[in-house]
Amino acid sequence: MSNRERFSLAVLTAFYLLCSLRYYPGQAARTLLETALQILTIAPLPAGATMLLVGFLQKSAGERMPWDRVARIYLTLGVIIEFFFGLYDYLTVMSG
Repeated sequence: MSNRERFSLAVLTAFYLLCSLRYYPGQAARTLLETALQILTIAPLPAGATMLLVGFLQKSAGERMPWDRVARIYLTLGVIIEFFFGLYDYLTVMSG
């Protein structure tokens, strides 16, 4: 894996963590706790979708997929799911 691929994977990971962040101003412990709970609660969704997608792609291609590609698929699906859950969470807090 080249340095450019490592860098882009690190940026995607950071973006995933940013989308998972549940920020509470002035409450660092609560921010960390809620973020960890968010990741642990939502992580099975992109993991399951990744397993299905990777299984399909591996059957279609007839070869095993490298781990970094699997990680990119997981992180991309995670960012999409976290975005919608974050939007839902934000709208719920703002309306109530």
